[in-house]
Amino acid sequence: MKIPKFITNLKPKAKDIPDYFYTLASLIALAAINYAIIHNSFVFIAIIVLLAHELGHYLTAKMKNVEANLPIFIPIPFIAVGITKVGKHDPDQAAAIAMAGPLYGFLTTILIILLNLIYQFTSNIPLILLAITEIVFNYFGLDGKKYKTARRSM
Repeated sequence: MKIPKFITNLKPKAKDIPDYFYTLASLIALAAINYAIIHNSFVFIAIIVLLAHELGHYLTAKMKNVEANLPIFIPIPFIAVGITKVGKHDPDQAAAIAMAGPLYGFLTTILIILLNLIYQFTSNIPLILLAITEIVFNYFGLDGKKYKTARRSM
């Protein structure tokens, strides 16, 4: 059976969908799934920090003239996972790109803490824990491993 041409023309081609659509759609899915389970506005704060973290990798790669894709977020309940694909780079660029994510995430958390001191939209304790987690988890996690490997090969 032959499919009529007007139906095949309705199907969007992958090149017609902008890159930021996947970032935005996966971020919304991550927020929806976790907020449906947890029912706390802190979910959105954590997702903003994760977005800043992943955009830190992306923007630093672009500043270092390294090819990079916008981040994609994997919507898993209770866990926030973001992936930013970065192209070929030298060890100096790798160290900067690896540390940019935790730095952007940490600075975003500090900004949110300062805004919370003014507007008091949540308790500061979870925000401080989020800032500490951003540094400690990423130092011992994948970003820290990438940074240490890049520093050793310099």
